[in-house]
Amino acid sequence: MRRIILTLFFILTQITLFAQFTSEDYTYRRLTNLKNSNLWAIGGGFSNFIMHGDLRSIGTGNQGNFWNFGGYLYVDKMFNPLLGLEFKVNYNKISGGAQYFSDVYDVLYVDNTQITNNLFFDGRAYGAELNLIFSFSNLYLHNSTKWHAAGYFGIGYHQYDSELFERNPDGSATSLVDFGLNPARNSVNQASSVYISAQLGIKYRLSKRVDLEFRPSWYFNYEDHLDAAISNKQDWETFFVTHVGVAIKLGKRKVFTIWGDEEAKDSIIDTPKLLLDDEDGDGVIDQLDKEPRTPIGVLVYGNGVSIDSDGDKIPDYRDRCRFEKGPKSNNGCPILGDQDKDGVPDREDKCLDVRGLELFVGCPDEESLRIKQMVEVLSYSKNIYFDTDSNKIRSAYYYTMLDEVAGIMLKNKNVSFSVSGYTDDRGPEQYNQALSERRAKAARLYLIARGVEPDRVSAKGYGKLNPKFDNKTEEGRQLNRRVEINSVGPYEKKTRVVIDKD
Repeated sequence: MRRIILTLFFILTQITLFAQFTSEDYTYRRLTNLKNSNLWAIGGGFSNFIMHGDLRSIGTGNQGNFWNFGGYLYVDKMFNPLLGLEFKVNYNKISGGAQYFSDVYDVLYVDNTQITNNLFFDGRAYGAELNLIFSFSNLYLHNSTKWHAAGYFGIGYHQYDSELFERNPDGSATSLVDFGLNPARNSVNQASSVYISAQLGIKYRLSKRVDLEFRPSWYFNYEDHLDAAISNKQDWETFFVTHVGVAIKLGKRKVFTIWGDEEAKDSIIDTPKLLLDDEDGDGVIDQLDKEPRTPIGVLVYGNGVSIDSDGDKIPDYRDRCRFEKGPKSNNGCPILGDQDKDGVPDREDKCLDVRGLELFVGCPDEESLRIKQMVEVLSYSKNIYFDTDSNKIRSAYYYTMLDEVAGIMLKNKNVSFSVSGYTDDRGPEQYNQALSERRAKAARLYLIARGVEPDRVSAKGYGKLNPKFDNKTEEGRQLNRRVEINSVGPYEKKTRVVIDKD
């Protein structure tokens, strides 16, 4: 039973997930308007049963093939042109014999009996099943007009009276076991079992009301006694049923849900597509982009919002002073002035709240200037990010930031700096540690290439430690793939002492 449940759960899960994507809201085809189409249909016809177990209906020995005919009826309800549900009842004669090439093996629970060419079974079965209908045709065609193919996937239950016989040399038959007469079962007159099925239905539209249907079907029976023989060799019991019949569409509308109709154009609507477009080319699809029309080449966050480095609510591509806060009326730059009256304009003054000297860019002394510049270093370096699984800096935009950091370092030659590398939390710890070290070294080498003395800049990796953002989101992981640059204290230039051997 467990195998049946797991198999059915997998089939229904896959179809349901796919159906969610191909709903009326997001699809690549035209759908019939449900309000103007018929959703119900009834059908029925004749069926042929073929057993495939310890005993088979076709390919048997001297007893020939066993042809088992029956009938079926069903009711269909379509929810949309792709999905529907069916309730179906079946009745079949069931019979079969041993294969002419079958190995000889024991039949359980029947004394001194083996699978041989003179065994056969006979009986009848009736039951009901519930099937999920999934239209294959309407996945690709605008509207099916004459032919329609659909899959039917479901579970059912049937009862059967199957009896095992042995053919005697004189042509008579001896009953060996009757599964319709077993007092050990609650239902004395018949055995029973659940089953799962996979069916392919092909319909041809005769008229607006009537379709012809041909449906080959595969069934897996949970019990091992449908053919009245139980063995240790053939414990997977399957059977095949071929259905031929008609379907009658119910309702007053001219169109049934699975069919299109040129004479009922009013019943057809165009549904929107799931557009995977990225109009501004920033790597975020339009449906998820909060700013879908940023200029080409502008750097954005994971939600499509353009980057604002100084946090003044003016995106960098519109901000003339992207690292200094300023009002929109002044294009993102601070208002020119000299609030501390020290002769250094506010835009250039590193210490706006205290009167300073022009020599120290508005600060009262060298130490105050150094502290302010360290704050700038941190504000620049916090936005230097890396590609996934790489020590390559994401774009030229961030190299520009490193250039400005290098400029600050060159102005403060008496200060030492450290470059710290970090990763997100994905991947093995040892690998992340090595990756963070490569990132720190890459930033350090870039600063050295811009003229910073090598012994003034150290580099160290910290792996996934000290995350600043939530690693549960893609945007947070991206922001954690970073380097940070900090001052570590005064720098004293090392000098070589040459000893005169004379």
